[in-house]
Amino acid sequence: MADHSRAANSPVRFGVFELDPSTGDLRKHGVRVKLQDQPFAVLLILLEKPGQLVTREELQQRLWPANTFVEFDKGIYNAMKRLREALGDGAGTPRYIETIPKRGYRLLAEVHGIGTNATSAPVEQPPPKMGLTSTTLGQGTIAPQVEAATGHRRAKTQWITVGVIFALVCGMGIWRFWRNHAEGRMPPLEVVPLVGLSDKVLKPAFSPDGNQVAFYILGSENAGIYTTMVGSEKSLRLTSSSGDCCPRWSPDGRQVAFFRTSDDGVAAVYVIPAFGGTEHRLYSGPAGFSHRAVDWSPDGKTLAFTESHEDRTHNWIALLSLADSSVRRLTSPSALEFDYGPAFSPDGSTVAFIRGTLGGAPTDLYVVSSAGGAPRRLTYDNTWIYPPPTWTPDGRDIVFSSARGGFINLWRISSSGGTPWPVAGGGYGAVSPSISPKGNQLVYSQTQPDLRNIWRLDLRDRKHRQGPPRQVIGEKGWKGRPYFSPEGKRIAFESWQSGYLEIRACDSDGSNCGQLTSLRGTAGGARWSPDGRYVAFEFRPKEHSEIYLLKLDGSTPQLLPTLPGADNLGPNWSRDGKWIYFYSDQGGGPFQIWKVQLNGGPPVKVTRNGGAFAAESADGRTLYYSKYSAPGIWKMPLEGGEESRVLDQPYREPTIPSGAGWLAWWDWAVARDGIYFLNFATKPYATLEFFEFATQKTFPIWTLPKPPGFGLSISADEKSILYVQNEIGISNIMLVKNFR
Repeated sequence: MADHSRAANSPVRFGVFELDPSTGDLRKHGVRVKLQDQPFAVLLILLEKPGQLVTREELQQRLWPANTFVEFDKGIYNAMKRLREALGDGAGTPRYIETIPKRGYRLLAEVHGIGTNATSAPVEQPPPKMGLTSTTLGQGTIAPQVEAATGHRRAKTQWITVGVIFALVCGMGIWRFWRNHAEGRMPPLEVVPLVGLSDKVLKPAFSPDGNQVAFYILGSENAGIYTTMVGSEKSLRLTSSSGDCCPRWSPDGRQVAFFRTSDDGVAAVYVIPAFGGTEHRLYSGPAGFSHRAVDWSPDGKTLAFTESHEDRTHNWIALLSLADSSVRRLTSPSALEFDYGPAFSPDGSTVAFIRGTLGGAPTDLYVVSSAGGAPRRLTYDNTWIYPPPTWTPDGRDIVFSSARGGFINLWRISSSGGTPWPVAGGGYGAVSPSISPKGNQLVYSQTQPDLRNIWRLDLRDRKHRQGPPRQVIGEKGWKGRPYFSPEGKRIAFESWQSGYLEIRACDSDGSNCGQLTSLRGTAGGARWSPDGRYVAFEFRPKEHSEIYLLKLDGSTPQLLPTLPGADNLGPNWSRDGKWIYFYSDQGGGPFQIWKVQLNGGPPVKVTRNGGAFAAESADGRTLYYSKYSAPGIWKMPLEGGEESRVLDQPYREPTIPSGAGWLAWWDWAVARDGIYFLNFATKPYATLEFFEFATQKTFPIWTLPKPPGFGLSISADEKSILYVQNEIGISNIMLVKNFR
């Protein structure tokens, strides 16, 4: 168990902050934050007991003892106010310090000792030892707690204390002199844009000498692979295909390898001379749904890449020999896992990669020997990691992009494991980092915070729209899977506005928005109950996703018991409100549809041949559902019978940049006379269409002007449709100079 008392004298890290009690320094991303003595003392006490209640009485005894003449309420109020200002924290929606009304305060962030792999967890503290408990701070002296003793003994203790303090002051002065002298020789970090293009610029990669950066542009007439010199305003275009991505330099700097996907669902690995010329194909195979990535081994003999199964739903890391074009599978994920985003260590002995589960987007970082063997897991965050990771030149650390702290940012972890810490110089939306082998530089792609907004399209009748769509929810942050309330007056959706994926709700015109959950994790897939009293949603508290129920009276969300030890996702209500459907990977096979009663009882298995998201027909007699491994919508009678496929849409081809096949699970909605869905086969973007049960015909309604997000909902009166549209226009490459 970690010793939290170390926070009193050793440097610690919490969130994006670092604190050194011995020097009184508080730093954010390496930049010093001014903090007065009294708030600093409060912070030290909170750091001793992360996750635990620190009572007002304890603060008063330690900071304002009985012989100190100060108004405690006013003193603690001012101290907490200044502390929150320094941390950028809010009392209403805290990220670091939670106020427990009339009782005290609690530190929400994990506390990690700098230079150790220990992770602080809430533990009970032993009673304090007698003797000095703090130092002189601002508005008075904190009295030492000593045992009852003779005056001679007390005087002796005081002289010893004075001597210790004198020695500490002298040592601190010497240490600060040498620290300042050393820092004076190290230039400060400098973060600047690398290129000023008005396109979506992604996946930068440094050349071996650190003088050039390769990248690709997505989704415009300028799409393709580019290189640019560091410090230059001009870029060299190497390719011009919209399916090209993810460039990586050869160790000698003469070639650039990259991925290319085509409209017929084929993925290929190519190389091209770094200064332009004829490209050469090294490998081709099925295009999987996960992120594409490729990396060179340091000896230049092998390429690591993400290879996909013919079903396009399973991926692993493979090694391609440049000598004979043979392919060797490096990782063997289970049927419910997928691997992607490989990155060789500087000595070539290890490959870092990302592993996710088919039950949801949360992923973690792994390493595996390039000779093969069992992978070793480095992170246990169960959140999003954005590929690829990158190694420090000495091979000791790995830098990766993750939402582990809430918002997406860059993190760093020892290659031997431990606790990740924030990367100085990173910023909100930082993804795809690359560290130069030489020159102390880091580049990453920084995307705009506004990713997807919710739009509403009104219908004149079931086959025709009533005017153009209008944006109804455009708050900052990622949004997805909107759903109408039964009476059509409210919209529930998943949102990243708070820094974590939570459930939010707004009025149908986009006003009166508020957060329904504050779970500080990964929540989504909200569905209103038919009576409007509950919202069912999925949430991932630990290793597996679960179904939760939120009663809309201010109650705390409650776990709905389903299938333990499995991923249980995608809740949806039966028409009578007595059952909740969900899909689960229980038993290790493909996802199947299950249902469970609200008033108790074991879950009932509904499908046998796979199912990923289910919705009852208007009359409650037929169940419609999508599948993970097959496109389209399927149906089966609820009273028993065989399944059949209704139509082969929706399905997102993996080659489409805006999404992958599995995301289409949510892009359809059942109406009385048919199914509304997004057809991703239309160009350039998807078309909202209606499949009519009676005629078995499909009618186009509206073609989106931009790439879609995911999720589709129709109001109960079938007069309005909600969908998500990707609004992002540009991203840029940021260069961090003097990175260390």
